[in-house]
Amino acid sequence: MKKLVSLLVVSLFLISSASYAAAPNYMESSVEKAKQGITNTLTGWMEVPFQVAKGYRDGMREDGSLKILGGIFGIARGFIHAAGRTTTGVMQLATFLLPNPKDNKGVGVPLDAQYAWEKGEQYSIGQDGTAPIGRKAVRGLYNVGLGILDMPGQFIKGVKQDRPFVGFANSILFPAARITSGIFDLGTVLLPNSPDGFGYPLEEKYPWDALIEGNYNNEI
Repeated sequence: MKKLVSLLVVSLFLISSASYAAAPNYMESSVEKAKQGITNTLTGWMEVPFQVAKGYRDGMREDGSLKILGGIFGIARGFIHAAGRTTTGVMQLATFLLPNPKDNKGVGVPLDAQYAWEKGEQYSIGQDGTAPIGRKAVRGLYNVGLGILDMPGQFIKGVKQDRPFVGFANSILFPAARITSGIFDLGTVLLPNSPDGFGYPLEEKYPWDALIEGNYNNEI
C-alpha cells in the first residue's frame, strides 16, 4: 500500500512538472491554492461568531430592526458557512497540485468573502434564489460522469500543438481534476463555497471541449 501511494505521489509530481514546464505560473497558482486551503481549514470555525455578529448588526429587516432575531439566525448561518469554508479548505489543500474550474461565480451559494472576518455580501436563498445550487449540481454531474473525455481531448490537443508530452501529462491530470472537483461539487452542493478560483485553472469549461478542434482558448 505504501509503495502504491509513493508511486501515485511521484506520478503526480512528474505530471505536475510537465504542466509547470508548459505553464510557468502552474506552481505559483498551486502554492496559492495550498495557502488558501490552509487558511480556510484553520479559520472555518470563525464563521460562527462572525455570522452571529453580522446577523445582529444587520437585523432581519431592511431598516436593521429585529437584531436579536438576526443574531439567532446568524448561528445557523454560521455553522453552515463554517462547514462550507472548512470543507473547501480541506479540498484545496488535498488537491493543490490539481487544476480546478477557473472560478465558481454563479456556481454554488457563495461565501460572504474571501476570509471569514471580512464583511462581504451575504447571499440570501430566499431573495436571490436557488439557481447557483442547481448549477453546482449540474457541473458536478458532468465533471464526474464525463470528465474522462478530457483524457483523449487533452492528448489530441497536445499533439496538434506539437507538445505531445504535455498533452499526455494533461490527459491524466485534467480528467483526475475534473472528477475530483465534480465529486466535491456533488458532496457539498448545499454548502457555500468561495466564488473565487485558486490554483491552476482548467483550460476548457466542459470536459468535451478539448475534443472540439479550435476550441482551445475557450473562456471558462
